[in-house]
Amino acid sequence: MNRRRLEQGYLVLLGVVVLVAVFGFIWPNYRRAAVAASQIESLEGKIGSLEDARELLQEQSDAVQRLESIQQSRCRRIPASAKVAELVRALSLEVDGVRVADQTFTVSGRRDNVDGDNRFEGLSMVVELDASFERICSVIDRCEALDHLVRVTGLDIAVKRQDADTGRLQASVSIDAIHQAGEGDTP
Repeated sequence: MNRRRLEQGYLVLLGVVVLVAVFGFIWPNYRRAAVAASQIESLEGKIGSLEDARELLQEQSDAVQRLESIQQSRCRRIPASAKVAELVRALSLEVDGVRVADQTFTVSGRRDNVDGDNRFEGLSMVVELDASFERICSVIDRCEALDHLVRVTGLDIAVKRQDADTGRLQASVSIDAIHQAGEGDTP
């Protein structure tokens, strides 16, 4: 063999090695790199979308918290039951014989479907008072100050002739203690 033929053989062998390397290793890795780059781009887009969604979720969570705080400040709580004993305790005045001569509480009935959607009921009560005008107003103010919903549905005030000089009035304050429907009344 002459030198030229040997050089040509090496050159052909080198070409075969280069072709095997290109098609056996470099080209498949290039294709995998292209697929990986495409996946990376897709994942980066998803990450951006997730970050946008996370920011949107945080904004919405903050908005819900703001609305809940507004609701708590503006709305009354609706208890599961009328809690008559708690209500009587909260509205009771000290009978001193001067500003308050007498006070009685009477449960007068139930009101079903007070909201029109059968979610809430009312327990009607009447508070009878023989008291000064200020003390009668304080009962209404106490209804207003309660943290759960109590509606004043009626007020009748009269002056008895024998009490005209004492400044006491006869009052009947009608209220509804609103509670969740179907839960029953517990004292």
